[in-house]
Amino acid sequence: MEEKAKLSLLTLCNHCDNPPCVRVCPTQATFSRDDGIVLMDFHRCIGCRFCMAGCPYGARSFNYHNPRNFLNEDELSHDFPTREKGVVEKCEFCAHLLDQGERPACVEAAEGVLYFGDLNDPESEVRKVLRDRYSLVRKPKLGTEPQVYYLI
Repeated sequence: MEEKAKLSLLTLCNHCDNPPCVRVCPTQATFSRDDGIVLMDFHRCIGCRFCMAGCPYGARSFNYHNPRNFLNEDELSHDFPTREKGVVEKCEFCAHLLDQGERPACVEAAEGVLYFGDLNDPESEVRKVLRDRYSLVRKPKLGTEPQVYYLI
């Protein structure tokens, strides 16, 4: 019997160009920025979890407990709101860091394993990596136009 290779993939928000999570959110707590990053306004989220049902990538999680209980006071950032109990959350590419000209925290911590950049710029680091390496996007036939590429 043929053995199939198993790939482990991070369950990231794919920051789709056609995001179903945005369409199903009744309070517009989930929205797309002009640069394509899909964000959440945690104060508008009512915890209905429609976005979780709408996301075909399983990239959303619901806070059943207060996340602040798991942080030390010195780990709290007053520049960025901490998620609360009863709301949904997801990866936001650390938009608060991007707005300051920095890279997402995961990219910084991964030291050359994760890449981030402008997919529309043919000279960006991420475009160069995609030219040189085999990549795939998850569930392309759904029409969500995911913008996260997985390097194989």
